[in-house]
Amino acid sequence: MALLDRCARTLAAVFLAMTLVLGAGLVGTWLYVVKLLREPLALTPPPVQTSAPVPVSPLLVRYELDLPGRGEIFPAIASASDYWPVAALRITNTADGPVLQSVSAEVVGWTRRAEQTLVIGPRETRTLRLQPELLPAAFNNDEIRRATLEVRVLDPEGDVQFAQDRPVFLHSASDLYWGQQFANAQYIARWITPHDPSVLELVSRARRWVPSGRMPGYNQPHPAPAALPAQVRTQAQALFEALKHSGISYVTSIYTFGNFNADAQRIRLPRETLELHSANCIDVTVAFASALENLGLRPLVVIIPGHALVGVKLSPDSADVLYLDLTVLPGGSFKQAIARAAQFLKKTQPSQVLTVDVSAARLLGIYPMPGSRANASPVDLAQQDGNAHAQ
Repeated sequence: MALLDRCARTLAAVFLAMTLVLGAGLVGTWLYVVKLLREPLALTPPPVQTSAPVPVSPLLVRYELDLPGRGEIFPAIASASDYWPVAALRITNTADGPVLQSVSAEVVGWTRRAEQTLVIGPRETRTLRLQPELLPAAFNNDEIRRATLEVRVLDPEGDVQFAQDRPVFLHSASDLYWGQQFANAQYIARWITPHDPSVLELVSRARRWVPSGRMPGYNQPHPAPAALPAQVRTQAQALFEALKHSGISYVTSIYTFGNFNADAQRIRLPRETLELHSANCIDVTVAFASALENLGLRPLVVIIPGHALVGVKLSPDSADVLYLDLTVLPGGSFKQAIARAAQFLKKTQPSQVLTVDVSAARLLGIYPMPGSRANASPVDLAQQDGNAHAQ
């Protein structure tokens, strides 16, 4: 019995000690909660770290200006895929904070000033494509000219951080850079100018060779789908006869200056071809295609190795095409032009035939070349002449 009494007393002592410890813990917790509730709430949030641009030493920002196309500018293909920007500026920020940069680029006298503002992050490198918009004077330029590219970079306070002038060369608007494997061939549509006065005159003369002088394009006074191909053929023949009677003759291609003469070509605009009565295969093709498009027809430019043909769809949505080789002029006939085109297409591998659908090019935003001296405004002409005198 004595042993049992001792065990009971020991357990009672343990339970009492545990009760006292738990009670003390509860009292301490209650006192801590009361203290928190009595303290006023902090209404001001703690400061937040921001990454806003701060002044950075110019020594921590590096600039590299490159001219990817060796400084050569082809106005007609400024937005082509296989083409380079006027310049590329590489900016490297070696600082631990971001830096704000305002970049401008201009080809003096030939482009508008292009401006952009950007933030370069810490330890970041960015490469900017500098492609300022060409002024109308660039499309009236008829020869390669030396010009100056001005690039400037300013900090948020307007202080110049980088300034460099580089010589560039502006090609004539008549120079087409075909690109590697004719990647820019669709830009031949820029040479097809259906509203040029010389093209309008050619279409007007062609009315002599059609019944009643009617040139309705694909439109018909009395719809008869079966008769439409013959109607298109009649109009194409009338344009051929008008071109033939203009006394046009064949001349070789014009040499192109610069570093890319193996992949570039000087192409006469229709007004030059029709006013000078001379052309090579691609020159006469774009002139004829311009007249076809003026009538609302759908012309095609067909490029094969060393030669060019013109085509016209016999109805708007038809796969049937009438092809012509216009180099039979001035002595050849309309039938000979058809036969010669058929011969070229027959002996050329399909993989070597490149067809540019002018209507499709228009849907891609490839429009006729802007600004000829025949229709330029007095302001454009004065600006062009001023630029020419400055060279």
